Amino acid sequence: MKKLSALIAAVSAVFLIAGCANGSAGSSGGAKSSAGQSQVQNSEAGSSTAASRNARTESSASSNGSSVEQGSLEQTQQEIRSALKTTAGLKLPQMVPVPKGYYISALAQHTSSGYTVTYKQTARPLKVNDPSLSQARTLVTLKATVYSSDAEAGKQISFHRYGASDGQSTDLGHRITGYTSAGAGTAGVSWNEGRWTLMALSPTPDQVKAISLAKSVVAYLDVYLLPVPHQYGMIQVYTDSRKSLAMWQDGRTVYQLTDAADPMSLVQIAVSVK
Repeated sequence: MKKLSALIAAVSAVFLIAGCANGSAGSSGGAKSSAGQSQVQNSEAGSSTAASRNARTESSASSNGSSVEQGSLEQTQQEIRSALKTTAGLKLPQMVPVPKGYYISALAQHTSSGYTVTYKQTARPLKVNDPSLSQARTLVTLKATVYSSDAEAGKQISFHRYGASDGQSTDLGHRITGYTSAGAGTAGVSWNEGRWTLMALSPTPDQVKAISLAKSVVAYLDVYLLPVPHQYGMIQVYTDSRKSLAMWQDGRTVYQLTDAADPMSLVQIAVSVK
């Protein structure tokens, strides 16, 4: 448990230092899609019909497109890229869960060393960086911080290869073994997946909840892949109200996800970032 407590303390310190300084693998199983190519008739009547149809479509898109598209994740991503005025090195989640009947927008801004995007849930379509979004419910926050070198970025993420000396071995399913331990009011299970360190934590009396959460995470990651970190990544999820987070390095950049509605949403969003 000493190693688990030390790792949690180290991660918390990094999280606080990064926040102050900034002033503020793979990919998920993507669905493959294909589209058949329409054949165009060469007859004059066919061309006339197609032209008429296209004219109606363009007219409909012109008059209704903005209201239909505004509030979708696709439109929000386009506006985020425009607001940040760059696509170079820009990574964003491709999936952010939104309750049925609501829309999505975001607050996007450059920081002194990267960018921060906070996705928001809205009752009506709103453009990115609309002033009223500050009062809207947060769905997840992605922060990207660029450091002076790969080595400096690597210092932001602690990595530990878990083994028998770290606690009682626990079968988490899907050929993954976790190690449970408890102390200082916190209990949990820790494990590795590739170069990722993962921890599911709970108050000591609720350790069984931490193990159940860990099994859910493992089952999900058996189907969907986390981003490949260079070098390491870390996920720390809680069964109580403490803030779950995911961090991983990609060269000089460290990506950090927080503020998700629940720990499984955080994992699902992390998988979709690209």
